[in-house]
Amino acid sequence: MATKKEIVNEDNFEELLLKSANEALKYTRGERGLKSHFATKIAEPPSYSKAKIKKIRASLGLSQTVFASIFGVTVSAVQHWEQGLRSMPAPACRLLNMIEKDPETVMNLISKSKAS
Repeated sequence: MATKKEIVNEDNFEELLLKSANEALKYTRGERGLKSHFATKIAEPPSYSKAKIKKIRASLGLSQTVFASIFGVTVSAVQHWEQGLRSMPAPACRLLNMIEKDPETVMNLISKSKAS
């Protein structure tokens, strides 16, 4: 039994639903066996206010310079986020959400490992 993981989004929902319905019809007619499909709906990344961004950074004890390096942006970008002059882009919001939920794991993953 083959398994396949597909990401469901607004662009492909109808296509995947129709595909599933056709597979069910073929199964009821005895034209095919069953397959397992796992669909995952990906949530939109949250948006962060300037105060929340600054609060998370401060709670981690990170300077704007270190925070910027985590996101691969300039210090001025972080300053703009924290001053509300620019919105944080979606990929940065996704990473900040992961940091907010599990800072220790994320920081361990992104930190340079020591040479053995």
